[in-house]
Amino acid sequence: MTATYYCHGCAADRGNLVSIQTGSLLDTDYQLGRYMKHTVPDPKYNVQSVFQSASTQAYEDYIVSSSLSGSVQVDGRGRKNIIWAAGREIGFRCENGVLQHPEDVVKVVLSTDSGKIHAYSQSSTQFSGSCCTDCGKDVLY
Repeated sequence: MTATYYCHGCAADRGNLVSIQTGSLLDTDYQLGRYMKHTVPDPKYNVQSVFQSASTQAYEDYIVSSSLSGSVQVDGRGRKNIIWAAGREIGFRCENGVLQHPEDVVKVVLSTDSGKIHAYSQSSTQFSGSCCTDCGKDVLY
């Protein structure tokens, strides 16, 4: 199952972007758990992406910046995510607690349940060549 991508403008036109309420991104136990997973390296995870900063403000800024500028990925199961190229290293991929490589994209998991919206870092190489289905623009512009 392959993903479909929409640039920010086309995603907005299609209604694929949701309003994200700042100040409520760590309100649920689920969100707090996701925040901890993606800010504190833990060798219990086989694969983990970890932001460089554990600051709650930085985490919130990543989510807000993504929602204001990012593109939308609709995966093969119909789930929507925002992807945003931060333009710099923002985190690392860890495997069994060992740093593997830097990451420079924020991925925000959108959910119909606002209490499950969360973010993690990924590498832009995963999205190389991905273009908007509607207009053809590179999704990591």
